[in-house]
Amino acid sequence: MPKNSDPRLRRALQASLFGSTLEFYDYIIFGLAAALVFPKVFFPHSSPTAGLLSAFATFAVGFVARPIGAVIAGHFGDRIGRRRVLLITLFAMGVATGGIGLLPTYDQVGLWAPALLVVCRIVQGLSLGGEWSGSVLLAVEQTSGSRRKGLFGSIPQVGDPLGLLLANGAFAIVKATTSDEAFLAWGWRVPFLLGLVIVAVGMWLRLRVTETPEFEERMATVSEPLKRPLVTLLREQPRNFVLSMGCRLGNDVAFYIVTVFAITYVTHENLMDGSVVLIATMAAAGVGVIVTPLMGVVADRIGLRKLAICGLLALGVGVAAYFPLLNAGQPVLAIAAAVFTSGIAAKAFWAPYAGFMSTLFPPEMRFSGMSFSFQLAGIVGGGIAPFVAVTLLEFTGSSWAITVYGLVAVAISLACVAAVRPYAQQSSADSTTHPKDSPNQTAHPIVKK
Repeated sequence: MPKNSDPRLRRALQASLFGSTLEFYDYIIFGLAAALVFPKVFFPHSSPTAGLLSAFATFAVGFVARPIGAVIAGHFGDRIGRRRVLLITLFAMGVATGGIGLLPTYDQVGLWAPALLVVCRIVQGLSLGGEWSGSVLLAVEQTSGSRRKGLFGSIPQVGDPLGLLLANGAFAIVKATTSDEAFLAWGWRVPFLLGLVIVAVGMWLRLRVTETPEFEERMATVSEPLKRPLVTLLREQPRNFVLSMGCRLGNDVAFYIVTVFAITYVTHENLMDGSVVLIATMAAAGVGVIVTPLMGVVADRIGLRKLAICGLLALGVGVAAYFPLLNAGQPVLAIAAAVFTSGIAAKAFWAPYAGFMSTLFPPEMRFSGMSFSFQLAGIVGGGIAPFVAVTLLEFTGSSWAITVYGLVAVAISLACVAAVRPYAQQSSADSTTHPKDSPNQTAHPIVKK
């Protein structure tokens, strides 16, 4: 932001960025640890494949917990405000992440080790359930309507590549500076403990922000908030809700295949050293940090939906070419494939995504709608993507089935983005835009005269 911009706006965007950065940092380090460490530390007596599947199943547990956290955070976020909820989610996220870094191993406490890992993962999932939607709303609700939602919404989306860059960088540095024995003994814990630093900065920033202007303006027009915002939304906007879930499916599947599963794939197939995938992922993340806000500016010029569709089309090309390029066994091609798929194509979709999603639901039920749809989609998208990819590879012995899996997910997202309707474009009789005309007035805010 320019130096002469509103200090309130700058603080809000900074707090939004740090929260989303920590979210993606936490999930990437857990995914990397699931591929590199957890099978040996928490599931040492399983076969290599069974241990890997167990670790990725633990990875998926967090995604199962996220919709529950989304319901809780969305409910209170729509009733008492975004800021208070975001302080709680960030603190809980830091406790869970730091806790994973302090867990005993299977050899030390037996079955208690994987059980405690699951508990920490559940707490992490609950807190993250409302973190993404809260972070992006902190940014996009700085203005009303659709003005600058592309740019403002892209700022927290930079947390995706930035968190990825920090997570892979932390793991790469620790692996490069420790022996294999030291890495398994204590080195893997360092990236989890470093997440506490990001939490501390994020808490300081969020304590300095105020409630979002758009939410405050909407609440000023009603005498009381919705009693059950999610129930109201599911009753009155079921089509939008279901379609909003499908919008992110393709991006999620592609993202976690490229960033989490790929390191397992190249190691399993003896294509190249696993460190090449880490380098490729970091290169893609570095490009993504630059591309994402630029795409946000483009979205404000050509339209949020148009850019999202263009991004998904490009992502389909990247998914189709990714494994053939990876199978060539050439590090340069592997890096190029990751940069295009994850660093450019995916970011062309991801940059306008937050702003676009915010147009689908009115402010009084927006936190609930965005958080719950986002997290439910995460279960069938990113949550099980590494697990499904490992299973497909084991069953077919080839990468072609994983490519088809990714392309189907992208096609579903394309259809959903094209079909979903912003709430402002619905008819004037729609109860979400005119609560006072609703036949179920007890469920809606009472509009002040």
